[in-house]
Amino acid sequence: MNSSTVFIGMLITFVLVAAVMGIVNKKRFRRYLRGRFAGQFGQIPDKQIRPERFSHIGGYLRAHTSPFGIDDITWNDLDMDLVYKRIDQTQSAAGEEYLYYLLHTPAQAGEHLTLDAALPDAFSRKENEEARLSIQEILYRLGSTGDFSLYDYLDLLDTLEGRRNLIHILALVLPFFAVASMYFSTQVGIVLLIFVICWNISTYFREKRKIDPFLISFKYLLRLLTCAEEIAGVKTDDPALKNEQAKLRSLAGALRGFKAGSAITMSSSAYTGNPADVLMDYIRIIFHLDILKFNQMYASVKEHRNEFDRIITIVGRLDAAITAASFRRSLPHWCRPVFTDPADPASEKPELRIEGLFHPLLQDPVCNNIQTRRPVLLTGSNASGKSTFLKAVAICALLGQSIGICPAAVYEGEHFRIYSSMALRDSIESSESYFMVEIRSLKRILDAATIGSGAHGSVLSEPDGNRTDDEQKAGRVLCFVDEVLRGTNTIERISASTEIMKTLSEAGALLFAATHDIELTRLLQESFDNYHFEEELTGGDVHFSYEIKRGPATTRNAIRLLGDVGFAQSITQKAQERAETFERTGIWK
Repeated sequence: MNSSTVFIGMLITFVLVAAVMGIVNKKRFRRYLRGRFAGQFGQIPDKQIRPERFSHIGGYLRAHTSPFGIDDITWNDLDMDLVYKRIDQTQSAAGEEYLYYLLHTPAQAGEHLTLDAALPDAFSRKENEEARLSIQEILYRLGSTGDFSLYDYLDLLDTLEGRRNLIHILALVLPFFAVASMYFSTQVGIVLLIFVICWNISTYFREKRKIDPFLISFKYLLRLLTCAEEIAGVKTDDPALKNEQAKLRSLAGALRGFKAGSAITMSSSAYTGNPADVLMDYIRIIFHLDILKFNQMYASVKEHRNEFDRIITIVGRLDAAITAASFRRSLPHWCRPVFTDPADPASEKPELRIEGLFHPLLQDPVCNNIQTRRPVLLTGSNASGKSTFLKAVAICALLGQSIGICPAAVYEGEHFRIYSSMALRDSIESSESYFMVEIRSLKRILDAATIGSGAHGSVLSEPDGNRTDDEQKAGRVLCFVDEVLRGTNTIERISASTEIMKTLSEAGALLFAATHDIELTRLLQESFDNYHFEEELTGGDVHFSYEIKRGPATTRNAIRLLGDVGFAQSITQKAQERAETFERTGIWK
């Protein structure tokens, strides 16, 4: 046996071993992924999103705005970035952005929930676990677009100048023309060929620099089409999943032209080092093949942008539905929202009824109940639970109207437009004081509450023919205010707060407000329900039950706490006497 035969045998053995190891490693990684997905389902997510990526996660939302979406003030007040991260187990950029969109877009009256409950239900069933794991694996391969949103790249496509193929068709044809001319004059043909190749190379790199930034979006769109085809092929008997698969199959079929021949544009020796790819690079440079294909793909994206958007929507919705199914399983308890119709005169249900309410970010939450047809005024000391309760009610309503999952045992309410004014701060950029920021925040809620209000300030008045479609669909405002007008003095705060809160109530808003001003409980008792949180002071320690109770707060422990932490008795005694004198006479001494 000669050395050549031995070498060939060793080479064949090496190739076979490498191929087998590749298959084994691929199967091993697939088992690992599926085990991870199965173990994470129903657990609190440990996913991390880079800050740079999170700053661009609103791309899908920006392209699909809603007139009644959650505004930035409310989103920040409710710590919705943290709520989003508590929910998010998506595997793809499409899923991340669609979930972000869902939480910003609570459904209004007459609208179906954007995330149909049938999909999370399907992914929760044991018989669909194999389909869920397969889809998660496909979504994992789809992955992300880096730090930016795909919609950032799609918007960037609009900045490209008109793409014309004439110059690149010439680049494709002229080398053959130069070779053909050699039959008539070899020297002229060679000179012409050299000139054509030099011209092709220079024009190629000038054009290549223009299209390089857009290849990332095309690569993701190609992966998206592959993802759609693979999801459409997952075996399942569930009607909800089969419906989504049929849509993906149809859309992917209509976009096959975009995918056909795409390897000409996307392959590169810079990434593989493959000799065949090196040769192909030179062919692309000389004949402009990848630029010609890019222009065809660019035209296809421009023509079929709606179809691509629908695929992103369906893929994102499936990813978000798996996340929603996992989120609800991770909660101590949850319920589906029951939406009431306030315009139905036969309806005697309360505007809002919640039982077993808890804040989803708390590890060991205390559950509360609330049932009211009127605005609510909350009193109680600091740290007693007022702000947390306000946020819990707001988040419960928001999650119910967006993903159909309420962190409560029972939820009944209307389709609300949700606003808050809670965690405000001075604006250095606009040189606005806290008070100016606060009153602007309150004014936006009052403006929203008056949309659709009739002559008597009721949002239940008869439809007005002069109102827009959006105004006709506008639900009652559900709003949350923590410490109304805290940025001004006591007398003006109480006076102005009373009028603002009365006006919101008369405009039909269902207002939940927390205050330390006990005077408001008397001034607003005709139109507001009073509730409070209280604490117990034992042995110098404050203990909070975090349980909401009817009526205004009756305890006053702030002065007592001064003594418990070491303030002189003369200070606490005089403070107590002054407070009692004011309560008795209404005059400060």
